[in-house]
Amino acid sequence: MAALLLAGCGGGGNDVTAPSGSTQTPQPSAQQSTKTPKPVPQDEGGPLMALPDCAEPPEAVPADVPGLIVPDGTVITSVSEDGPLVSVEGYVEMTPIEVRMFYFERPGLELFEIEDEIFEAETLYGQGEFRTYAKARAVCNTGSELLVVVGPAGTAAQPEVGGGN
Repeated sequence: MAALLLAGCGGGGNDVTAPSGSTQTPQPSAQQSTKTPKPVPQDEGGPLMALPDCAEPPEAVPADVPGLIVPDGTVITSVSEDGPLVSVEGYVEMTPIEVRMFYFERPGLELFEIEDEIFEAETLYGQGEFRTYAKARAVCNTGSELLVVVGPAGTAAQPEVGGGN
């Protein structure tokens, strides 16, 4: 199954692996947080462990969406436009809390609202001329479906955190 990974779409750049065969200790990138990662529910045997194991990621579609920021490894499965808003759906092998932490720790984002519910996490943030709503919903014990809605800052039609979108 071919999967297009979004390395060039403003993704998350948290890769700290050393080159193959290198004996160097990996160093954090300039954008990577040096904070100690918080445990996620599956580390503690929490409720996400009741979900099934994750299957192979879905097929990807091409995506070139200005202002789109998603974690590295995200597979985009659909892109649709509705006026000034662009809705992007995808899948990532991260829990909803890990996705939320990706946005929380990413430099340059103005966080407006965050909501965590273990099986689902939502983030509303701004970055320059864009305002973005991101929602991750657990579909397996270590993977989530993503819905990211990107629009111009000041767009009234943007989804709201906790709005049931």
